[in-house]
Amino acid sequence: MPKVAEAVLMFAPESWGQVDRFRRFWSTTYTFGGRDQRAVTGVEAHFQKCVRLMNLAEKLRPNLQIDEAQLNERGVTPADNACELATVIEAAILEIYSSVDCAVKVLRAIYGPGTRGFKDSTRSLFQKISKMSGSFPDELKPLIEGASWYWRLLHLRDELTHLETGDVRLKPETGLVWYIHQGLKDGDKPLIIDDIFGWLHEMISEVNSFLGAVFNHLNGTLADKPIFQICGMVHGRILHRWLSPVGNLTFDSGACGAWIWFEQPGNPTCPFMGVCGAYRNKAPPQGWASNAAAAPVGSAAPQSSASDG
Repeated sequence: MPKVAEAVLMFAPESWGQVDRFRRFWSTTYTFGGRDQRAVTGVEAHFQKCVRLMNLAEKLRPNLQIDEAQLNERGVTPADNACELATVIEAAILEIYSSVDCAVKVLRAIYGPGTRGFKDSTRSLFQKISKMSGSFPDELKPLIEGASWYWRLLHLRDELTHLETGDVRLKPETGLVWYIHQGLKDGDKPLIIDDIFGWLHEMISEVNSFLGAVFNHLNGTLADKPIFQICGMVHGRILHRWLSPVGNLTFDSGACGAWIWFEQPGNPTCPFMGVCGAYRNKAPPQGWASNAAAAPVGSAAPQSSASDG
């Protein structure tokens, strides 16, 4: 039998990004269908997948030297390593676009019914944001209008979905990796990105900032109502608290709900009770029954956030 950890801490709001925070707390403010709930989860899931693919691409990057050595020694190379690296890079591009796409789906779920012209299309939002009227918040319009990075990302996403894999090559004199795709055009010439790693890291940073700003706004709309949150586990049993998403959240925020069982004789004690402000602010024994339906959403397995998004 695998050994069960004596204690696992899962509640660390100081490390949550804006997307992660919204994912944990939307359910007391908004009613989302299954598709839109998946979009909330997908924002960070796709972003994290892009980051992991970029980490993998960095590991594959030195293998380009094998292709270069083959070319120098034989005058020809199958470029297997370049093909592998290009495939991973293009997958990262598709994932980062999917993260933006999911964010727009969340905005549509919230503001679509009250906004004239809010179509079921991500590109339409970026194209026509200045013409939208109704409930869509004015604070977000300059953010979307100023997202000049979106158009190159959209162009790549559209073409990579249907075309063959592009090509990457190492520039020995600089150590940079350039990317070229004969099927993608920059004017009347094939698309060339001289430093694909630099470009992608910049794109990830731009999207991260965009998502952080969008969900910082959405977090400001959340209702001041307590919601169930898992704090951790002790000897396989769940520790939990209730807290509102409003204001600055720390490890001391909220009101402990697990005290009702871990103070009973014979049960394991919460190892964090001595340093936890939520324990000093105990919830009533019944918790907050009006929010009981929100518990399954708030108690989803936590994910670490590698971004402000």
